[in-house]
Amino acid sequence: MNDLDQLFREATDHVRSPDLVGGALASAHRRRVRRTAVGALAAVVLMGGGAAWVLQDPTPRAGVVDTPEPTPSPTATPSAVGTDEAKMGTQPLWDPFTVVDSPGGPTVLPEVLAPPADAPSVLDAAIPAAVVAWPEEDRPIMLLSPLGDWRSIPGTESIAPSSLRDVASPAISSDGRLVTFAAEAGLWVVDVVAGEQRLLPWPEQVAEAWDTPPGVRWMPGDEAVLVMHWNTPWVMGLDGSDVSAAYLGQYAGGIAIDPDGPLLERRFRTGTLVEWRDGEVVRRVDDGGIAWGERAVAGSGLFAITGGLGGGAFAGPIVIDATTGARVAYAPIRDEDSVYSDNGHLTAMGFLDEETVLLLVTPMDFRTMQAGDARTHLVVWDFTTGDFELLASGGPGMRSIAVAPDLLDD
Repeated sequence: MNDLDQLFREATDHVRSPDLVGGALASAHRRRVRRTAVGALAAVVLMGGGAAWVLQDPTPRAGVVDTPEPTPSPTATPSAVGTDEAKMGTQPLWDPFTVVDSPGGPTVLPEVLAPPADAPSVLDAAIPAAVVAWPEEDRPIMLLSPLGDWRSIPGTESIAPSSLRDVASPAISSDGRLVTFAAEAGLWVVDVVAGEQRLLPWPEQVAEAWDTPPGVRWMPGDEAVLVMHWNTPWVMGLDGSDVSAAYLGQYAGGIAIDPDGPLLERRFRTGTLVEWRDGEVVRRVDDGGIAWGERAVAGSGLFAITGGLGGGAFAGPIVIDATTGARVAYAPIRDEDSVYSDNGHLTAMGFLDEETVLLLVTPMDFRTMQAGDARTHLVVWDFTTGDFELLASGGPGMRSIAVAPDLLDD
């Protein structure tokens, strides 16, 4: 895999619906993986904060690996697939279309997740927590409480009218009390329990116009928000403080935050997983042999990402031990059309515990289906057994939801 291919993959890390170009991007990916890049590469990068041409140096940056080379989990089940790449999986080849046949798991969510046409404002009718935040074009963000009540956030029908995609990308705090998202006017923070909202103004360095609103991540403790601005990531505190996170670099990808621990960054050029605390590197380990990956989450001392271990023919959820770099699990999917990689139809949403990760899965076949035909499913993957449980399903808008994993249990 060349650097140009990786840049396209990393570019979708902050884009909620990267298949806006659908089959064209998949076709471009197939062409890319058949080419060999020579010398420096120029690539157009579409990120959650902008678009730019990037000169890519093919020389890897020096990295430090503090732990020995990882070995697969001793509980791994050999794959039945006949390719070397798929054999690296800890379970047989997975077909995402089979998730509809998975048994249902205990959850506060309804079987079908669909917001109503209208709902009371959360500023007038507070809820005990938000378990789901549902953004959709030309509609206010809708919130679902653990009790099954829907609420709306007024004034969020248009949060970035001058951008290419005027839809919020919200994030829910670990306890479900706070919902945040980036808008042109500033960083919104909504307290669903108190029925209050705040608008934190942007620092001058990130106040410039975007192509798409940047993604946001709650920092450990839910007292600050990491804004994934394309040029300079920024940490904005609820106390009004703000500080640059430029140490993560431009077009920062592969970023995951453990709600109870560190900020983790996967660096694809060096093949390392870097642990940051207070802007300082405290650990570097091997990344488990991940060839490429995006849309990462962390929790319970683990790191999960949608990625692959070889070329572009397979993709799937990968879990590694964040302290040792050992690869814990991989469920390979045959993915020649980049449905689940570049086009974002598979996203890790968070860890439920040290054995299960929450996945948002939208089974899709570009050859036979239209984008509006696909159903999205919230799925629990027990990566120690390879089993899946289906929690809820919904229409195309469900692909952009945010979830509070700790509140899903019934």
